[in-house]
Amino acid sequence: MEPRNTNNRLHWLVIISTLFMVIPASGQVIVTDSSKTVVDTAHLRLDTVITKKSFWQSRAVQISIAPAAFLTASWLLWGERKEIRDFRNRYIPTFRHHYDDYLQYMPAVAVFGLNAAGVKGKNTLKRASVSYVFSAVTMAILVNTVKYTAKVERPDGTERNSYPSGHTANSFMNATFLHKEYGQYRSPLYSVAAYGAATVTGISRELNNRHWVSDVLAGAGIGILSTELGYVFADKLFKEKEAHKPLRQTPFPVTNKPSFLEMRIGYATALHRDITVTDEKVKAKDGFNLGLQGAWFFHKNVGIGGEFAFTSFPMNSDNFNLSDLSPELDSIADGIYTQPMGVRYLELGPFFSLPLTHNWFISANWCAGVSSGAQGNIQLLLNAEWKEFLERNDYPFYRYKPERTFSWSCGAGLAKRVSRNVAIKLYGKYFHSRHNFELDMIDDLDDKGNVVYKYLSSEIIDFSHIAIGLGLTAYLW
Repeated sequence: MEPRNTNNRLHWLVIISTLFMVIPASGQVIVTDSSKTVVDTAHLRLDTVITKKSFWQSRAVQISIAPAAFLTASWLLWGERKEIRDFRNRYIPTFRHHYDDYLQYMPAVAVFGLNAAGVKGKNTLKRASVSYVFSAVTMAILVNTVKYTAKVERPDGTERNSYPSGHTANSFMNATFLHKEYGQYRSPLYSVAAYGAATVTGISRELNNRHWVSDVLAGAGIGILSTELGYVFADKLFKEKEAHKPLRQTPFPVTNKPSFLEMRIGYATALHRDITVTDEKVKAKDGFNLGLQGAWFFHKNVGIGGEFAFTSFPMNSDNFNLSDLSPELDSIADGIYTQPMGVRYLELGPFFSLPLTHNWFISANWCAGVSSGAQGNIQLLLNAEWKEFLERNDYPFYRYKPERTFSWSCGAGLAKRVSRNVAIKLYGKYFHSRHNFELDMIDDLDDKGNVVYKYLSSEIIDFSHIAIGLGLTAYLW
């Protein structure tokens, strides 16, 4: 009896190391489970291994780890959701597009369209449809039950049904549907396209100011879990019926060229006093790093690629005294708020990969390119009298404008592949850039009521920092 197939391993945010020990012995039967090994010499049979699945290999665990990871990430970022929303408000505050209303359905449309065109997936249309209907019902129940129980206010303040994101749950449910029917059966590119569309949908819900990052992460977890449960239901109902035969064996291609796309998020810590101690009363806190990375490998160990990423550092100005700026400000404002200081950068360079045993990989890269600092304001937090007079909560007082400059970075990572085309990576990186910052002060208002600034000074700010976090890697074998 041979070990059961374990190809149906979860494809998102999984860290599981499974070790199978096979001890070939002539004239022995080796029975292996998690607690003991029994050698039976009474029956002579060559190369026979009976393996009992451990708890961590059970289907219940396999289908729940990715949703649990997303829900855990949602919980961990709950306290940071407003700072991440501020990041959106600084860079693209006027983003208003509604393609996410339609993009969420595209993976499911692709499944039914391919079936209509005669392109076979893993299951017949009948079985796939049953899985999908059960998945959709499960997702709708979970999302709406939590939405109207939690009653979390949306970022734009319009409604109290923000958590979790229904669009994101639907998009990841549909993406997992396409992944299972065609990504696992025909080509991983179907999975890449499906989850790419789902990711764009989730990010767009944040950019449209309709959801917090915690809403989106929870929605992704619920969407994946719903489809997994839909397939459990269909497997119980149909057994071995209505399933197409495998097209080919798909072993883990450890020695292939590991071209990839990767999305990563992590914590960032500034290294230079320019950021950590810009003033005794205004200094940076630890921030976050968010980016997309990809590389094409022309050799199994060497490739070329690039990264587009953001790093943002929230500023702590709680100890700032308004009278240090001007004595009159105490009668206007209760305090100040300094917008986060950050950089976005696009870099290219060589990438390296070293495959290890048990589907582990060591990766490294060195990149150089262009870094642009984020323009920001130091804002007066108006008191009640001036809020009513100006009909706003804050007012810009200083403005800083960093210039574009050269940047470089280097990094390394340790990745564990959890399915044929998906890995989870722990990464660390060092980033360096030095920007010329121009500081301006409010001077007047023009005829249209816009703020007019006057130049005060400029100085060089070193944005060197390190970032540590997790990446989700899609291999393009």
